Amino acid sequence: MADSVHIAAFVGGSLSVYGAPDASKEVVLALPLGRLLVRPVKIPAQLETSEESYAKGALQAMNPYPDEDLTVGLETQCEKAEEKYVLAGALPESSAEDIGEALDSEKLNPVKIDALALGILREAWEQVTRDTGHETGNRELRRLVLIDEASEDIAAFILDGDLIVASRAIARGAELKREIMITMLEAEDFNGEKALQEIVVAGEVDSSGLEVFAPVRHISLSSRASDIPGIEGIRQRATEETSLNALPESWRETLEETRFKSKLNRFMAAALGIWVLAMGVLFGVPIAYSYMIDHQKQLSKEHSKRYNEVKEMREKVELVQKYSDHSRGALEILKAVSDRLPKGVELNNWNFKREEMIRISGESVDKTGAYNLADALRDMKEGGEDGENVFASVELHGPTAMKGGKQKFDIECKYEVEEEQ
Repeated sequence: MADSVHIAAFVGGSLSVYGAPDASKEVVLALPLGRLLVRPVKIPAQLETSEESYAKGALQAMNPYPDEDLTVGLETQCEKAEEKYVLAGALPESSAEDIGEALDSEKLNPVKIDALALGILREAWEQVTRDTGHETGNRELRRLVLIDEASEDIAAFILDGDLIVASRAIARGAELKREIMITMLEAEDFNGEKALQEIVVAGEVDSSGLEVFAPVRHISLSSRASDIPGIEGIRQRATEETSLNALPESWRETLEETRFKSKLNRFMAAALGIWVLAMGVLFGVPIAYSYMIDHQKQLSKEHSKRYNEVKEMREKVELVQKYSDHSRGALEILKAVSDRLPKGVELNNWNFKREEMIRISGESVDKTGAYNLADALRDMKEGGEDGENVFASVELHGPTAMKGGKQKFDIECKYEVEEEQ
């Protein structure tokens, strides 16, 4: 049965299809972990709402589009008397426009969406768990698995035996140790504090310096089924009804409509052939010609309606993307200023106006601290040392001596105002 499953993987901005889909063009879609919202959730045994609704609350906190209603898929990991351990996943439609366009260009209909990293983990499971001196199901054994998905992210899982207790997509180039610490804290919050026994690195991942957390073991990834690992694992998971399915509700509706239209079109094709033949004999070409004109007008109206809906959705997505950029938000700027505070300098007032200015008031044990802070803000760059200055101007007012010998100062930083086009 697994051989009849057709897989499509969207990795690195391109869509690859494994196996020739039949006339229905139905495929199981595999996505990198960074394109999905995936996290383990504990569901109490007694619930007044559905399990999906309960898990949705946990995923909604991760959703970059908070106003979007998520469609949550659940994969049961284990069940206890008082609670169930599940892996919850969802795909925010607002971030999947490029995926939808790629599927439409190939005329593919996804019946299920799964995480490629879970397919890789399935394929490499024996390598991950072998030769460790521990039983596979021993949930006191905590291990970190880093997976190269051949995408812009690295997939990180923390396993307690065979139970996933934390998952995270780590951007390549990010501070790996910091991201691992956050993932370990999530695992402790989810399933208690345990010592990390080992780190398993699957594929091309730079593991230098990770020995401070636990011994590091490397395993290789290879796939006989495709040019990227994980496809065979996804194929196996696709045959399991309980495996994760993050297909959005609107995509499910489209799938049902496509299946209905496919059946209807086959029926209508046969019926229409008989009808056209009969009407052609009885009434001739004019009636058939008139029918075809009306049909085309209706198709044109439907096309125009769909076009306007897509156009409105595109505008909404662009608006959300515009306001979801927090690189110059108050918290990011406050953190950047705090990171540059010289020793002996204490801030006591902060005024922030986005894209206009910030005003800082503080005290320093001497004048040098105020001067050093102003110089640091003048040299603050966007995107690293080679970027442009964050502020167009930085003005220091003071320092002024206070009682007790401290120096009071104010710093006003103004953003560069872009000219209107």
